[in-house]
Amino acid sequence: MAKMHNLSIFARPITQRILHSLAAQEPICLSLVGGPLLGKSVLLAHIARQLSASDENPAQVTHIRCGQVSPGDSLPQRPEGDGRWPEGDGRWVVLLDDCDRMAEWPAETGRRWTEWLVADQPRRGLVLASRQPLYAGASRELAGAVPYLQQHFLGLIDGEEAARIALSGLGNSSAEGQMSGALVEWCGGHPFLLDRLAHLLPDVRGLIGGQPLGPAHLPLLRMRLVAVYGRQLFDRQWQAVEASSGAEGQPVEALLRLLLRRLLRFDELSPVQMEPMHWLLVQGLVAVESHGYRLFSPLLTDYLALRFGAGGASVPASQPETGAVQALVEREAHRFTPQEKSLMLYFLERPGTIVSVDELLADVWQKPDGSVRRVQEGIRRLRQRLAEFNGAVGTIDNEWGQGYRYVPVG
Repeated sequence: MAKMHNLSIFARPITQRILHSLAAQEPICLSLVGGPLLGKSVLLAHIARQLSASDENPAQVTHIRCGQVSPGDSLPQRPEGDGRWPEGDGRWVVLLDDCDRMAEWPAETGRRWTEWLVADQPRRGLVLASRQPLYAGASRELAGAVPYLQQHFLGLIDGEEAARIALSGLGNSSAEGQMSGALVEWCGGHPFLLDRLAHLLPDVRGLIGGQPLGPAHLPLLRMRLVAVYGRQLFDRQWQAVEASSGAEGQPVEALLRLLLRRLLRFDELSPVQMEPMHWLLVQGLVAVESHGYRLFSPLLTDYLALRFGAGGASVPASQPETGAVQALVEREAHRFTPQEKSLMLYFLERPGTIVSVDELLADVWQKPDGSVRRVQEGIRRLRQRLAEFNGAVGTIDNEWGQGYRYVPVG
């Protein structure tokens, strides 16, 4: 895997606190919880390197990948021979990756490993990585056996940091800088998609002959991001949804269907919905914003719409009716500013009709004496927004000297 922005995506602010706690006389026992491709394995590998490379007090690190453990494997041993904590100040830290896989082990294998993991607590540091919160699924028995086991949810990257990562892959031209908003929105703060920008941007530059990228290339960038990386992530997330089948899975899918239509305000969440919403947050499927919960990326919205048989968030090119486009705009309202949405709905009511600048100032901005520049800037921003839908909502054409006209697809 290529360099990950100095590991800032996966190392996260909590990393230094974890390293400090593992270096203590009585090191911590911690569980890192996060959904598919949120960076748990990379974070554990980073912790292992940092601990082993410490000049002041290097630790012996045992890094175990549960997916590679076989029933007959011997338990890891210290160099001293018996696998127990030695006398003196030596530190031993065990990193247990993908511990959800313990559910697949034979009962005897699971028992042996659980006993070994808890034998020297609390003097031995232990960091687990799993997709499920503590006391759920395969980690329930182990979590109950380890005293003082803390948990930390990795979650999505916050907006400011996500924007910094997206900008780090763009060039210095103003045209490329204008694309950062769309890239941040598409990635939605997910570490995997943000990291893949380091591959996506040079890839698309190569497709266009090494020229600088600009807003006109947003449809191509979106298509490549979805086809090459997005589908890989969304398929993994969907597998996690399917794995939560039965009584637990029904409220998860019900929430996804609701979030597919609109943002869910905090005060709308019923007590029954709290646990499945927490699960969706842990899996990295849902983001939190000032007013409530939403699907973390419009790309995921498109994917789930197809999964649930809603026809997708993109209107087929053969569908010229503006009613379908209006439904799409309403469903994707969180992607538009209020001004962009009002302007788009105004055009949808007048497909193919030339609308003058004066009409737009009076009817949309409600400022009959406003400047032409205000309309020009509004149209420019709306066109950039429509580019994110890969041509599925039509275009806004400029009729020189007369005004603007909405041209539906088809």
